[in-house]
Parts: sequence; C-alpha cells; structure tokens
Amino acid sequence: MFKRFKYQREYRRKQNADKRKLRKHHEAMRKEMKAEIKAERSKQFHHFLANPFRSRGLSPDAELKREMKSEIYRLKKDERQRKMRRFRENPIRAIFYREKSSEELQMAQWRKTDKKVAFRKRIRSKFHTLREIFGTGDIRKKFIYGTIQSTTFYILSFLIVYISYQMITMLVSKGFNIPTVWYYYRVKFPLFSGSHLYTRAALISIFSAGPMLSLILAFIFLKQYFSKKVKSQNLKLLLLWGFINGINMFFGSYIVGFVTRTEFIYVSEWIFMSSMFDVEEIFFTIVSISICLLIGRLVTPLFLLSSGSIKLIETKNRLFYILSHVFIPWGIGVVVFFLMTSPTHYIPLFMKTITPVFILMPTIFIYNSARNEAIQTTGVIQKSYFRWSIVIILLAILFFYRILLNFGLQLF
Repeated sequence: MFKRFKYQREYRRKQNADKRKLRKHHEAMRKEMKAEIKAERSKQFHHFLANPFRSRGLSPDAELKREMKSEIYRLKKDERQRKMRRFRENPIRAIFYREKSSEELQMAQWRKTDKKVAFRKRIRSKFHTLREIFGTGDIRKKFIYGTIQSTTFYILSFLIVYISYQMITMLVSKGFNIPTVWYYYRVKFPLFSGSHLYTRAALISIFSAGPMLSLILAFIFLKQYFSKKVKSQNLKLLLLWGFINGINMFFGSYIVGFVTRTEFIYVSEWIFMSSMFDVEEIFFTIVSISICLLIGRLVTPLFLLSSGSIKLIETKNRLFYILSHVFIPWGIGVVVFFLMTSPTHYIPLFMKTITPVFILMPTIFIYNSARNEAIQTTGVIQKSYFRWSIVIILLAILFFYRILLNFGLQLF
C-alpha cells in the first residue's frame, strides 16, 4: 500500500513538473510571437510614413505569418466546434473535461490494463478459496453452522425489538384512552380519524414511543456487548444484532415513514407542523441514512470479533464470512418476516426489514481495511458453540407469535 502511495506521489510530482515546463514554453512562444508581430507592424508603419502612396505588398515573411495566423484561427474554430459537439453529447463530461498528454494517456492505459489483470486474479483467487471452503469439511461445517446461528440471532433480536416497539405503542395509546388492536403484521387504531382523542400531544407521544424505546434498547445492547460480565460469543452476537435492529427501528422507521407517510413521520409533522416532504423531513431522512452508514462502519470490526473462530476471518475467508454471517442472515430474515405476515402484508413492516441494508452495506467495503487486519492476531476472539436449542426456541416464538396475534390482541 505504501509503495502505491509513493508511486502516486512521484507520478503527481512529475505531472506537475511537466505542466510547469509546458506552461513556461507556451508563455515564451507567446512572448516571442508578440515581439515579432510588434516589430513587423512597426516596420510597416515606418514604410508608410516614408511613402504613403507606395503599394504596400507583403514581404515573404509577412505572408508566411499571415498564413500561420489564419491556420491558427482555423484550428481554434475546429476546436470550438469539437467542444460544442462534445457538450451536446454529454454536458457534464464536457464541462469537467481535461485534455491529457500522450504520457498521461499511456500511463492511464497501463493502469487500466493492470487493474483488469489484478481484478481477474482476485476473482480467480476468490473462486479458489470458495472451492477450498466447500472442500474442507471442518471449515464448511463452521460456515454452515455460523450462518444458521447468525440468522437465528438476527430474527430473534428483531422480534425482541419489534415486540417491544408494538407493546410500548399500545401502552402509550392506552394512556390517552385510544383503543388499539395488535395483529401479527401491525397495530391498528380502530377509532375513526376525526376523533377528539387524536390530539397533537397524543400523536407525538404514541408514534415516538416505539422508536425511542428501540433506540434505548440499542444502547443497552451495545453496552452489554462491551460488558466484561458477558463472555459468551453467542450472546455477544445476539447483542450485536440487537443493537443493529434497535438502531434500524429508530432511523429506519423514519426513512420508511418518509416514503410511506406512516408512523414515525407523524412525529416531525406534528412537532414542526410541516407539510408532506418538507425541508426538515428531507434533512432528517438524509441524516438518518448517513448515521446508518456510519454505524455500519463501526459494527464491521464487531462482527469480526464475534466470529468465534480465527479461521473464519482470515484474509482469504473474510469476504465469505461477511456474506454468510451478515448478508445471508439479513436476506433470510426478510423472507421469514414476509412469509410470517402472509397473506396480509403491511408495507412499512416489510420495508423495516429491508432498511438494515444501510447499516450492513459498509461491511462489504471495509471488511479488509487496515484497521481490521490485526483483529485475528489480537487474541480476543473466543470460541463459540452452536446450539440447536436456540433455533428451536426461535421457531416456537414465531409459531406462538402468529397464532396468538392472528385474531388481534387488545389491552383492556
């Protein structure tokens, strides 16, 4: 990496030196041409003063210079026409276009070729590593069990946060004497929308209670993750997924509300008394996406620390670890919640299962960064154990969740 930075610095230094030389050369040629033109005009003026009525024929040198000037004018005209054609084809590229020298074009072509060769080598290396993983029984078993375990913890933590979200919403609604019915796909408000009970304070409290509790749970999960009392790697992975789902239920809920005009978006609408897609809503949505991406950068090393096996997070295996322990559990979770809410699908809930992608997306880009290289040599990674009992508990929770809430649950 340092060699590459050194090469880039040397290349930029040489490029700047060439630019300075070329600029000086052009400036000298311009001054020389101005001086010659000035001398020729002075000579013509003196000849005119000597005999104003003499025919003024051009000397051979003057004729040559006149042809040169017309040629320069023609070349400039062609260049303007070429730029105009380029602007009509692609205005943005034409505005930010920079003419490259022949050496720069040659070096760019070399770099392009090197990049293609390096990319092909990386692809071949990844396929070779994938064949090794499937061909080695011990590693294959670790990947399969790790994927099942991570999927179980993701769905379980999502259920914990989501059930807490819905319960606090119902409790706050009960405090304002607003009836609610909790179904397996959403909490419904049977009271008609024109009721006097839907005050500004009630709407802000009801629709902000769930996201605020989710955010509090997220920080509790994160604190427990770093607690010295928690030594089990399995529990650490559950707490990490709980933190991600808690953050998603706060910032992701606002993003979903901005798109679907439901739930959490009512809070900002009633606080600022704003209209649809107002400035503050756009600002808060951009902030929410940015914070999710930032948190994704922070949780990447935490996923590596929760691997439970140094072999899984070796440099050559790290990409497949991220795919199997992060993205595949999230994808399976989306499918599970989609099937669990069939045949009645609530679009905001379905979108809330998709918005964790903003947190998980950075992991695919920085899993091999310099700060994550030393994790496997720190000695803090502890061995984890797979337990089928967790999977059975999750299936039981999903079954009873669907059965109990199929006909609706009310608070009396």
